[in-house]
Amino acid sequence: MATDEQKKANRLRLTELSLLSLSTSTWNILGDTAFSFSGPMGHQILNIMEKEMGLEIAGEDPADVMMEISRIFVDEFGFASDIDVKATDDNHYELRVRNCVNRTLTDKLMEAGVEKPFICPILNACQAALRRMDYKMGENVEKWVDGKGSIITFVNRA
Repeated sequence: MATDEQKKANRLRLTELSLLSLSTSTWNILGDTAFSFSGPMGHQILNIMEKEMGLEIAGEDPADVMMEISRIFVDEFGFASDIDVKATDDNHYELRVRNCVNRTLTDKLMEAGVEKPFICPILNACQAALRRMDYKMGENVEKWVDGKGSIITFVNRA
């Protein structure tokens, strides 16, 4: 019989396998339109950050909001070792996610044919915040090998 720690690890493994299978199937059927699921995911994450972790969005600068979201992912979730947010102007933002805990899952998704990780919680939370602030941004995510994470970009669609 498995120990409690082994059971936790096995539960986490089952969750990852389920997420990998569901995400791959969704991408195979929908392609880029799978990003339509990103909004609800981001909204749920934002709700938790606002209700439980003190995130405030109203009246704030987009770069400041994304920095606070990034801080929560690093400090409260331990999801990455660091996230650097850069704004070149109101039309372009870049997040460099270093040592992302989802890197292994994202690599498995890419090996399975998912071209862009539409389930990325950082991308989804930031995109949801931008939408709430009435910014219409296109998003992109690419693997960042040197940083063992991802580079997420938001560019104004208008």
